[in-house]
Amino acid sequence: MKKSTYLFILTLCVLSSSCTVMVKGIAKLLVKDYNDYTDTNISDIQIVDTHGSTHSFGSLYQGKTVYLYVWGNTKPSVQQEKSYRLLKERFAKYRDVNFASLSVGSDTSSINKLGKDPSSDKFRKILNITNPAPFIIGKDGAILAYKGPKPDDKIIVDYVLYQAMAGENGTKSAKRFIRGVNGNNQFKSHELTEWYTSHFGKAPDDKLNMSLSSTN
Repeated sequence: MKKSTYLFILTLCVLSSSCTVMVKGIAKLLVKDYNDYTDTNISDIQIVDTHGSTHSFGSLYQGKTVYLYVWGNTKPSVQQEKSYRLLKERFAKYRDVNFASLSVGSDTSSINKLGKDPSSDKFRKILNITNPAPFIIGKDGAILAYKGPKPDDKIIVDYVLYQAMAGENGTKSAKRFIRGVNGNNQFKSHELTEWYTSHFGKAPDDKLNMSLSSTN
C-alpha cells in the first residue's frame, strides 16, 4: 500500500473514533522515514547565495536548528508559502531556530542554491525530491528529519521542530505526538498540553485541528 493510499484512508477515518487505531498506524507509517539518514551530517555542504558567494552550511548555521526547505523545479504553491511564513512567525521567539530555503533545480535566481563539491553532491544524491521538501537539521549539522513534516502539517510540524532543538529525531518525536492524541482529537498527554499552551500561547481547542501528509 503506497503513502498516497494511506493519506486517502487517513482522510476518511480522521473524524471516526472507530478508526483511531488504523489512523495512528497509518500516521506512524508516514513518519517512520523521518529518521532516514540521521547519520548524515551536512555541515560541509556548500551554499551559493544569490550574490554568488559560497559558504559552508556549518558556518552559516553553527549551533542552530534549521528547518531547511529544499526546492526542485517545482516551487511551493501560494498556500504552501503562506504556511511556511506562518511557521516562521511562530518560531521567531526561539533564537536557536533558523529557516532556510535551498534550490537544487534550474531556477536559482532568487534563492540560495546547492554548491558543486563532494559533500554537496552526496547530499544532492539523497534528496530525491520532485516537490518542495522540508528537512530538519540539528545544531551539529546532522539530519534529524528527512522529508519531514511540511509547513502545513498542522501542529505536528511545530512539535517535531520544537523537539529538534533538543536534538531529537523526527520519527521519535512524531510518534510520541501521535501516541499522545486520543480518538476525540484531544491530547491525552499532560506534557503535550503544556507544550501546546506554551508554544501557541493558548490552551488546546476541545478538538485539535491537525493534519499530516507525505512528501514525494
